[in-house]
Amino acid sequence: MGARYRARVKRVLSILLFVAATFSPRPSAFAKSTVYVVSIREDITHNTLFLVRRALREAAGKKADALVLDMETNGGRVDATEEIIKLLEHAPMKTYTFVNPKAFSAGAYIAAATDKIFMAPGSVIGAATPLILAPGGGGVAELPKDIQEKMTSAMRALIRATAQEKGHNPDVFEAMVDRELGLTIEGVEVVAKGKLLTLTNKEAGQAYGLPPKPLLSAGTVKSLDELLATVSLTGAVVERVEPYGFEVAARWITALSPLLILVGLVAIYLEIKAPGLGAPAIVALICFGVYFAGFFVAGLAGWEEVALFVVGLGLVAVEVIFPGHLLSGVAGTLLIIGALVMAMIQRWPGGPVWPGWADLQGPLLRVTGGFVGSVVVTMILGHYLPKSSLFAKMELGASTSSAAGYTSAIGTAKSLLGATGIADTQLRPSGKGKFGDELVDVVTEGELIERGVSIKITQVQGARVVVTRV
Repeated sequence: MGARYRARVKRVLSILLFVAATFSPRPSAFAKSTVYVVSIREDITHNTLFLVRRALREAAGKKADALVLDMETNGGRVDATEEIIKLLEHAPMKTYTFVNPKAFSAGAYIAAATDKIFMAPGSVIGAATPLILAPGGGGVAELPKDIQEKMTSAMRALIRATAQEKGHNPDVFEAMVDRELGLTIEGVEVVAKGKLLTLTNKEAGQAYGLPPKPLLSAGTVKSLDELLATVSLTGAVVERVEPYGFEVAARWITALSPLLILVGLVAIYLEIKAPGLGAPAIVALICFGVYFAGFFVAGLAGWEEVALFVVGLGLVAVEVIFPGHLLSGVAGTLLIIGALVMAMIQRWPGGPVWPGWADLQGPLLRVTGGFVGSVVVTMILGHYLPKSSLFAKMELGASTSSAAGYTSAIGTAKSLLGATGIADTQLRPSGKGKFGDELVDVVTEGELIERGVSIKITQVQGARVVVTRV
């Protein structure tokens, strides 16, 4: 009976599996591939780095099948180029370069970091020797011989390793960097020693060796659609990543991030000290809004960091409104610091979830600098601000607005000098104190006093009534 029962169960299961396999939708039939296209129509700068980084982040998030660099550039900055190469080497999807119509110098380096290089008719690639800008905007100038040799050696090593990693012929790219090498393949001289290698689309597609293999180009294509058809991505959904026009500002924002942190945290401190003012809260909102916007455009931050920051801010607010348990304040502070640090970290698409120490060092140093600076400034303000006439005016304005127009009569307050009472509201440091039947707008000298605690009026300076804990 048991054997017959097991046989029936197996038969039913096999029928169900057959039905499921027959009628379940096939991904290849219903799902379309996605391709991200980045147009590089400028010299390679940090703006280009931000653009490529953002494109890779978005493409990885959408699980795109490929990323294409539609390239027309005369070259550009070596430091930005090196960062772009690192990003492309860690890309979780296939990467292609479409030379349309030129990729000189830094453009050739970047092309070497993609899986395949395609070229438009009449396009050229090459001439990648390091140069410097002449002073006064006089174009480019040759480097001194010793520096040129040093930089050429470094770039040769970089481009050779990159080309090998992506399956390109490293000798081709080295000949683009170092004019002393030349290039000879299978006894055929492609370029003589003393000349830098620059290739047209036809020359780059020329086959050499046994079996014949194209020198560099995977093919000449007339358009992006033809390129996609060549790599079996016909009909793919194309997502174009365009510059925001905010990249230049984003570079300054990322550079000045410690200052934004400092000003934003000090503004939060002022808002807590004199609630109801509004102006410090607006300053803090602007500072941190600009901070996250800059790192978002730089391709580093996402909505996750913003959400983490908001949650941390909310926990700190809970501690301020309902003080005493400390846990929410500590947790909120850690979340705020974590969000600020994470917004700066370079994370490779498809790479490790947790960054290494090398990735954390720079962001931690900059955030810590801003945080420590804000602590110093708030300590100075905490000492001098409560005694200043400016704070008295701020406090009066805050208490007036928060109490629906209510203010204590100055004469009544003076008559209560030395009187004791209780804090009718939490004093942070401003609020209301009750002295017998009188409700008076009061302020501490900086300390926080909980509601219901005994207080004493120690000073009356115009409309400013100062109290201390009894």
